[in-house]
Amino acid sequence: MARLCLVTGAAGFLGRSLVRALVARGDRVRAFDLHPPGGGGGTGVGAPAVGGGTAVGTPAAKVEWVTGDVRDAEAVRRACEGVELVYHLAALIPQRKAGPETMRAVNVGGTANVLEAARAAGARRVVYLSSVEVYGVPKVVPCPEDAPRSPLGEYARNKIAAEDLCRQAGERGLEVVVLRPPTIVGPGLDEPFLLGILQAIRLGKPVTLLGRGQNRFQFVHAEDVAAACLLAGDKPEAAGQDYNLGSADPPSVGEMVAEVIARVGSSSTVRSVPVPLARMMMKLLMPFGLSPLQPEHLAIATADYVFSIEKARTTLGWEPRWGNVEAMLDTYRALA
Repeated sequence: MARLCLVTGAAGFLGRSLVRALVARGDRVRAFDLHPPGGGGGTGVGAPAVGGGTAVGTPAAKVEWVTGDVRDAEAVRRACEGVELVYHLAALIPQRKAGPETMRAVNVGGTANVLEAARAAGARRVVYLSSVEVYGVPKVVPCPEDAPRSPLGEYARNKIAAEDLCRQAGERGLEVVVLRPPTIVGPGLDEPFLLGILQAIRLGKPVTLLGRGQNRFQFVHAEDVAAACLLAGDKPEAAGQDYNLGSADPPSVGEMVAEVIARVGSSSTVRSVPVPLARMMMKLLMPFGLSPLQPEHLAIATADYVFSIEKARTTLGWEPRWGNVEAMLDTYRALA
């Protein structure tokens, strides 16, 4: 019988890719989210959402959509019943404009609920999706997994607290693997700053870069993250480990944007905004909720933001299929 896997945050951008990957390899999936695709909505385990199974391009019989909130410990407990593998993707990011208390309740409290429910249900392993934002601005590039964690904002602080919960769960006998991706791109991307760049290219408008565009900024394609999730769930030696993810050999931001413009035949040109001016504009827009960036994002967007993926390559057997340029082109082609 195919094993049963739980994916939290299954209706999100990455969640949809992971659900597809799990079904493609023959697993059954319990997909847990606040708002399953297709509308209607189930109210608990065994109550799939109307139309939910086909909304991510997977057979309905293989996907059981369950509505629920990771802050609801009882809903999470029910979702974990009979599950072998748990992929915990659900998170609240700064772009959702939530307050720090709400973010912490979802990102830290929700993770505590998932870990406890997985342990109580006898799940074999939890794969937790963290973020390279735990490092802040890397002091060593490419940044390895054992670099100091130095968070710049609430989201990164949440991720560090959740990672610490994962380690504590591991000490109590639950197998947990932590994955740290950078910005995830691909069809379905909903990150406003990157979408703004791609829409400008589509319309032939000038593309504005922060600073001179000479820094490198590593992305990763959603399909590559999903592939890493599958490996992290299966490899015995991955238990208790942390892994950076990312594309291989990312070019500078300026080179990447220029290559995308050339490859799609756009008439866009590239212009730069001095970082001090961008910082001033952000401060003016933030009180009105109009800034596409948070302060921590401005800091990392102008840094050399590259992370070592050698550990994932050597111990997980993971290799990214998508480079930065190809991943951005795939995202671009999916735009309406």
